[in-house]
Amino acid sequence: MTIFKVIGFGIIAVSLIIILKQQKQEIALLCVVASSVIMLTFIFDDLKNVISLIDKLVIDSAIDSSFLKIILKVIGISYMVEFGKDICKDAGENAIANKIEMAGKVIIVSLSIPVIASLLDIVAELV
Repeated sequence: MTIFKVIGFGIIAVSLIIILKQQKQEIALLCVVASSVIMLTFIFDDLKNVISLIDKLVIDSAIDSSFLKIILKVIGISYMVEFGKDICKDAGENAIANKIEMAGKVIIVSLSIPVIASLLDIVAELV
């Protein structure tokens, strides 16, 4: 199972990073970033399965596929923002982490505008 790979690799990476922090802190930070990216690659197959299932559900339900694209982009941005924010916090750069989080929120709102507009049109038709 994928989760066991992620957990096992994470424990090994943390052990290595703890040892490296005592010797070379800048190399430890690079190991944090590298191990995080490697762990993300472990879940790509599962992510492909989820996206294909959501795509099938959208096709079967006759929902506009542009909404699916927006939803997937919002989910992807949310995860990437969290990933970047956590790496910055691990490096002790909380100010940059907060700016990444704010940028993610603004981008998500801007991506959501077509969905909000469509929802307002539906509400306006009902009134």
